[in-house]
Amino acid sequence: MESTAPLPQRVLRTAGPLGEPGRLPEPYPFETVTPRREGFVDRGGVKSWYAQYGDEGPWLAFAPIFQIAHSHLLRGVLPYLSQHYRVVVMDLRGNGRSDRPRTQDQYSFDHYYADFVAVLDRLEVERAAVVGISATAMTAIRLAAEQPQRVAHLVLVGGWVERRLDAPAMLEAVRANLARMRADWPAYLDEFFTLCFPEPHSTKPFEDAVRDGWSTDGDTVAMGLAGWLGQDMRAAAATVRCPTLVIHGDNDQRVPYAQGELAARLIPGARLVTVGQGGHLLPARDPVAFCRMLDEFTAVAPARSTWVRAMARMRKALFVSSAIGLGHVQRDLAIARAMRARQPDLEIDWFTVPPASSYLEREGERLHPITARLANESRHFESLAGEHDLQAFFALRTMDEVMARNFMVFAELLREEHYDIVIGDEAWEVDYHFHENPELKRQPFVFLTDFVGCLPMEEGNEREAFLCADRNADEIEHVARYPWIRDRAIFVGNVEDVPELPFGPGLPVIRDWTRRNFSFSGYALPFDPASLADTDALRARHGYRPGEKLVIAAVGGTAVGTPLLRKIAETFPLMKQQVPGLRMVLVAGPRVPREALPVHDGLDVLPYVHNLFEHLACADLAMVQGGLSTCMELVATRRPFLSFPLERHFEQCIHVQNRLHNYCADCAVRFHEVTARELAEKALQTMHAPVRYKPVETDGAVRAAEQILAVMENRHWAQA
Repeated sequence: MESTAPLPQRVLRTAGPLGEPGRLPEPYPFETVTPRREGFVDRGGVKSWYAQYGDEGPWLAFAPIFQIAHSHLLRGVLPYLSQHYRVVVMDLRGNGRSDRPRTQDQYSFDHYYADFVAVLDRLEVERAAVVGISATAMTAIRLAAEQPQRVAHLVLVGGWVERRLDAPAMLEAVRANLARMRADWPAYLDEFFTLCFPEPHSTKPFEDAVRDGWSTDGDTVAMGLAGWLGQDMRAAAATVRCPTLVIHGDNDQRVPYAQGELAARLIPGARLVTVGQGGHLLPARDPVAFCRMLDEFTAVAPARSTWVRAMARMRKALFVSSAIGLGHVQRDLAIARAMRARQPDLEIDWFTVPPASSYLEREGERLHPITARLANESRHFESLAGEHDLQAFFALRTMDEVMARNFMVFAELLREEHYDIVIGDEAWEVDYHFHENPELKRQPFVFLTDFVGCLPMEEGNEREAFLCADRNADEIEHVARYPWIRDRAIFVGNVEDVPELPFGPGLPVIRDWTRRNFSFSGYALPFDPASLADTDALRARHGYRPGEKLVIAAVGGTAVGTPLLRKIAETFPLMKQQVPGLRMVLVAGPRVPREALPVHDGLDVLPYVHNLFEHLACADLAMVQGGLSTCMELVATRRPFLSFPLERHFEQCIHVQNRLHNYCADCAVRFHEVTARELAEKALQTMHAPVRYKPVETDGAVRAAEQILAVMENRHWAQA
């Protein structure tokens, strides 16, 4: 088993790199879902925000949580749940989009309860499953006791049943707590949420929760907390008659586990689920586990399903392909075709989103209908990009809402349909949540990737370095504890393509660890370079004139490359001064608006080019973003090119450049360090210089396919 040095849970106080306390007047919206209805209820001049997500299925209402957080706490679970329920959320007075009264009399348990009831009345919720988390479990218990006709199911998560202050020591502890809130709010937030998330590698939900706390201030939350204290729902709990699920972590450091046991004992027929080594906020830390428990408890199931007898089932594979750009899906299709060539009766369903799904449909592949419910990865990355700048590590790190939603859709598909194998090309959501929920893995799983290890890009940024190492340590520990989750891990490349850099302080060297835990297929091209060797015939096929000097610029399947296309367009008139017959084609891709690019005589802008590699093979020069797939295709077709790695993109700046160096294709240009005139000169020099690339292997897709089929057929084979 691999061993790693333990990492501290926290590295910095939460003020500083993440923002400043009190500067976020409203919570961030959910990234992948929008409300069907939203508004405010006004009680006594205090407005409380509410929203309904989803427009079908039974009602599911989350009682508003303690004012130190707000509805954004549910970002990992609400996008998926709203596909099956009409979900009600609200921000309690004192945080989020709701008002922040400035007097103590506006903060009382009676107000909190009445605010919740007012929202249910406004939305005309007659009967709902009600979830109470932490202190708000008392609100949920009170509703089930006083309005039993309204509560179909009751779910209490890390909840208080009573918060009596009948001992001097308890009262003194509360006074000290309130004083700390008012004296140093950032320090209190760190302390509070450190206790909420004792689970290892919880930095992301911790930081999200701290951000929620920054939407308010210590004085407000101190008044809010006072409104929860002194409550006793024990008598009310004993009168609850609806089905009740109590979920409580036995390592909950905010609400004692004994409170969960008390709730289960008092509420007739209640079921207690203990989360072993679990902390306080299960929906934020373990969204998949929470959604599964909720679905099973409320018995939400499709109206119809089909069970096929085992020997009547076709041989089927599910291919999960990352949709960030188009490179993954092109190589995946090459691998899939190689699999079918060896096993013609194999059916393959695809699990991805645009633009990858659009490419597959044009190639006649079957996209599973459930993928219409997936969140889009490309949109997430585009939203975080600057001018040719993308902090790729933080883009991956903040994709957790997308990953949780998409994994739950994936798990739902596997619950309803049979597949003999799942193949995931950089399917981070599947790999991560399988390791976090290993009981869900029921068929062989093959994981593919062309890079291993997140690496920091900003010199002196302690937080980035720590978080990269923490993410790497999490993966290393996952693989060591559950080596059977990945029946095969395939690195799409060769051993030397993996950097000889450490994962982080006290962690292994990336190449050494990858050699032990992956097999290698070589690079998987989506074409045979020999078929594109006749440049004249290829140009004639695609409408390019014989003999003309042709420059093609392309930026992949996202809109991140828009600034690069603009800068390249600026070079065109300068290049044409020296090469009068020059023609330039900008391939904007499926997500870059044409109107965002300039117009010049002799400059063509194409919105999308299918099988772009055929066009690039015609070019006298290509100028492309720094993604691996396009660069390797240009190396394979021996075309001169310049690549422009995105600033702060660790994969393009480190992993891809390391690989290109191995193929003698060092041609990177720093976008922000070159003017249009300098770029024009460099482009012309490159266009006329001979290439000396090493050949790219042509059997990578076949080698990957053979390894996948070996897993599917349960054959024994040696490490490649």
